Amino acid sequence: MSSADIAELYEELLKIYKDRYINPKTILSYKIIELMKEGRSRENAILALYETEGKITPAEAEVLEEDIRKKEEEAIEQQIKKHKKSLEKLAILFSKGELDEESYRAAIKLHEEKTAKLETEKEEETTVKPKRELVELPAPPPTAPAKRLDFQTISKYFIHGFAFSIIMTALGFVWAFVLVFLTVAGSFIGLILGFVVLLFILSGVNTFLTESIWSFSTQQEWVSLLFHGFTLFFALIAAHIPAIIISLIVPSIATTIVMFIANAFIDGFVAKNVAGWWEEEYG
Repeated sequence: MSSADIAELYEELLKIYKDRYINPKTILSYKIIELMKEGRSRENAILALYETEGKITPAEAEVLEEDIRKKEEEAIEQQIKKHKKSLEKLAILFSKGELDEESYRAAIKLHEEKTAKLETEKEEETTVKPKRELVELPAPPPTAPAKRLDFQTISKYFIHGFAFSIIMTALGFVWAFVLVFLTVAGSFIGLILGFVVLLFILSGVNTFLTESIWSFSTQQEWVSLLFHGFTLFFALIAAHIPAIIISLIVPSIATTIVMFIANAFIDGFVAKNVAGWWEEEYG
């Protein structure tokens, strides 16, 4: 297997890991190094990892690994031949008197030691190995765990949505007064300014609730707050459409109560996830 083929396998692994980990290159390097510590070459480590992802069958992997082994064996054989040729040249130089005995013996010893080491490596490569099994990979460095939708998370969504509705209802009266004042004072421009004020109120309330309930901060720049409110405004409208339709089809107090409770969960889920788009990054 050529270096280009190994490089291609590495890139394929990297693509797979990008969908799975936050730091795909770091995780892949970690796994390769762990396998190399077990005595594998880098090529064999990449091949083993690629096989575990199910991209090639064990039979195909065995053929590829055998190809790698042969390449390594050929490389060792070439080095042995070079050392043997060097020994022959040294013998010729010594016979001609161009090398003194001390230098000759020192040079011979060095090449013989390297040749013996290569012969040992060659013997290890050619030794019949037991039928290979899938490698049990070491646990990768800790990454962000997948969050489950447990009771605590669901209750937080309800609290977020319920509190958001109550606060916005209270502030709605204040905003309506401001909107009337701006509209009277500035006509169409006042109406636009009133809508902008609403967006800042939405993002401000959601930022406060997100920090209080979910313990993460959002970006505080005015542009971020404006787009935060804009996105939340239309996301909530879209999320409330099914509830509005149900209320029109089945108008009753029971429907209103059920929809209010359901909307609390929906509003909390939407508001929290929209806030996550503007989460403050540290470091």
